[in-house]
Amino acid sequence: MADSIEDLFPELLEFRSERDWEQFHLPKELASAVSIEAAELLELLLWREKEPADQVKQDHERMSMIRDEIADILIYLLFLSCDLGIDLADAIKQKLEKNRIKYPKNEYRGKFKIP
Repeated sequence: MADSIEDLFPELLEFRSERDWEQFHLPKELASAVSIEAAELLELLLWREKEPADQVKQDHERMSMIRDEIADILIYLLFLSCDLGIDLADAIKQKLEKNRIKYPKNEYRGKFKIP
């Protein structure tokens, strides 16, 4: 069993290559797949107002489905980032820095506020 996402990456790429699916994994198709899988994830949480994570975790059947949808989303994002040459760790660090500037902690701590 892999210890990290980085450890899984070669296995994911091999899985895709063995099936010759790279030809279908154009950027638009992968982005569409992310959106579709995200909608499926949202459907599992729809109409459940103010349901905290601890409560969701108690529903083992739904948690299994949520886990699968999250995995699908991440797999498609990993393929897309690989195909476009995006270093995910670097992208996350840069986005976090932009968000630190956009949402200063003293101004946004504990607040939901749209800039």
